[in-house]
Amino acid sequence: MGQASALLRFERVSFRKMKPIADLIRGKKAEVAERQLVVSPRRTARIMLKLLRSAVANAENSPEIGDADSLFVSRVDLGPGPTAKRVRFKARGRIVLIRHRTSHVRIVLEERADGELEADVAGAVKGESKG
Repeated sequence: MGQASALLRFERVSFRKMKPIADLIRGKKAEVAERQLVVSPRRTARIMLKLLRSAVANAENSPEIGDADSLFVSRVDLGPGPTAKRVRFKARGRIVLIRHRTSHVRIVLEERADGELEADVAGAVKGESKG
């Protein structure tokens, strides 16, 4: 079983805004995850789509992975990056801190055997979810 990954660091969007999209694609087949990200209206979905396509391209160029059609999203590691801080001047001489948050994302794709993929697709059709 081969693995391929893609890493995005210092993306200028909050980690909290990326988390729902990461939860949406985690554990899904790469093709299904890509379709879901394409139709999602969120800005963070565009960022994750670009990263997912990069991971698929890395998998296609990897000698460890034989078939790119049998890829699924095994892990989506998401964490906050450094926060850039700016000040805004307010009334009566006060200062308010503005935080520009960043995030780091890693998508790991793994290869599955055909039997395992069919079982997952059948479970997804019935509405069952894994863990």
